Amino acid sequence: MVKVKRKSNLIKMKKSISISVITISYNSGNTIEITMQSILNQDYQHIEYIIVDGGSTDNTLELIKRYEQKFVEKGLKFKYISEPDKGISDAFNKGAKMATGDLVGIINSDDWLEPGALQLVAKNDDPVYSLYCGDLKLWKKGRLIATRKSRPYLLWLGMYVMHPTVFVKRAIYDDFQFDLNHKIAMDYDFLTRVTRSGKFKVKYLPTVLAHMEMGGASSDLAQMRKEEMMVIKRNASMPLYLLVKLLKKTERLLLSNH
Repeated sequence: MVKVKRKSNLIKMKKSISISVITISYNSGNTIEITMQSILNQDYQHIEYIIVDGGSTDNTLELIKRYEQKFVEKGLKFKYISEPDKGISDAFNKGAKMATGDLVGIINSDDWLEPGALQLVAKNDDPVYSLYCGDLKLWKKGRLIATRKSRPYLLWLGMYVMHPTVFVKRAIYDDFQFDLNHKIAMDYDFLTRVTRSGKFKVKYLPTVLAHMEMGGASSDLAQMRKEEMMVIKRNASMPLYLLVKLLKKTERLLLSNH
């Protein structure tokens, strides 16, 4: 008798990746609820949500505790701490240390994720890539201002990657942390050091992943430009630094004449 080897009808399923999302806050009672809702309403189950609060004195903690139960009821992991910190970079680093997901994203307490964003990021997970980014919608007092595309190939020129849309492999945080010396451009500095290491590839997802409310620390454009140039000077060759400096000066002159 000839034995016929049967093919299994079972399809080997790709393991679902877990995603940690970090939100830092300080006296964010007027804005953090929309951020938490955007995480809670994602159509993805493998989520770990982490809030790093800087010791708020308003109703932020009351809202966090209220939403904790909602996350638990949905079967999602939820962690939070509330204690003084040394600024935004320190809070980011604390959150990264608490994260256990395969991928880690950061969304601030006045911003929010696009519906379906985490499902899309998980769907595009690829062992070849270690960082993912997408597009960002900018809002001001309820009005859409613009849509900004992430352009990782322009990182040498400035912060052309929209940080609220960035998700990185957690292992990156074993070697790279946010620099406490930066008050605004810590995300640009972090991404510049990570990508210039040559060990990690970036995958751009051509779709809106997050929304940002204009304001906060990033609204100080003069300080942001100053810190960006500090990052470029530290990480680039002197000829490249001088070229970028000239390009940015020319850009400002052209804009001032219009």
